Amino acid sequence: MVLLGVVIENVTGQSYYEYVRTHIYEPSGMTATGSLPEDQAVPDRSIGYMKPPGTSNWVANTETLPYRGTSAGGGYSTVKDLARFAEALLRHELLRPDSTELLITGKVEVQRGEKYAYGFDDRRDADGNGSVGHGGGAPGMNGDLRIYPKSGYVVATLANIDPPAAQRVSEWVCALLLSPPC
Repeated sequence: MVLLGVVIENVTGQSYYEYVRTHIYEPSGMTATGSLPEDQAVPDRSIGYMKPPGTSNWVANTETLPYRGTSAGGGYSTVKDLARFAEALLRHELLRPDSTELLITGKVEVQRGEKYAYGFDDRRDADGNGSVGHGGGAPGMNGDLRIYPKSGYVVATLANIDPPAAQRVSEWVCALLLSPPC
């Protein structure tokens, strides 16, 4: 993904940050998403909390944060903005329908019932039931986005604690809304 960010910059002549802002965030209506450096103020940016190995106490993760997110991750968002992204993707406002399908359709099996696409986990069965999306995290922060193309459901979860907190919430919501595969 880091290499992809460099390719985007070389092909477009824009910085990676400018490219995603103008081609993804703005068209999707994502107003609270970005990758500003940690020393710049971001309204309502949460503080993450982690449990260091061998302890049971929660501590702020501020000393472990990277300077700035990259094309491989580390940015910030809100559940509302993640839902806006999913809706824009499903409405084909970011890509043509055939390109959207190419983007989210699994190419390589990574585990039973899950394939990896171009930046998306594809957990759909042969009938198209299930989800596509991606999760990520680091000490004190965790997120998961699950898009259910067939039903139109979108589950966006964020947590300011260690992984896999957000994934657990996503799986719980999926179990309530749908039968597996989630």
